[in-house]
Amino acid sequence: MLVYQTEKREKYYDQVIEIYRQTGYTPYRIKKMDLVPVGKHTIARWIANFVSENGDKTPIVDMQSNQAQRDEELEALKAKVADLEEQLRIERMRGRLNEKIIEIAEKKYNIPIRKKAGAKQ
Repeated sequence: MLVYQTEKREKYYDQVIEIYRQTGYTPYRIKKMDLVPVGKHTIARWIANFVSENGDKTPIVDMQSNQAQRDEELEALKAKVADLEEQLRIERMRGRLNEKIIEIAEKKYNIPIRKKAGAKQ
């Protein structure tokens, strides 16, 4: 296997491999983190070299913990969506109630409450 010894490799290789081992992130995701100033193809090549040298696959234990974390985040998001839907339902009911109150007041007191479109100021 051909390994190029460059300044960036010497500086950032260990950091990239450590991120990969801890998180199991893809090269693209590691690049998006902006922790190292190298391209995603370089990161992918470094990871491929690391895997071929050490025989390691993606870190299963860390990925399982990531999956558990994602499940917790998903449950939290579902709860938040349910809460927001309930708030929306209440606000819609409040809007309909206000409209009904205005209609009743206009009929009972014979006073136009709503502004007419194009009314002069």
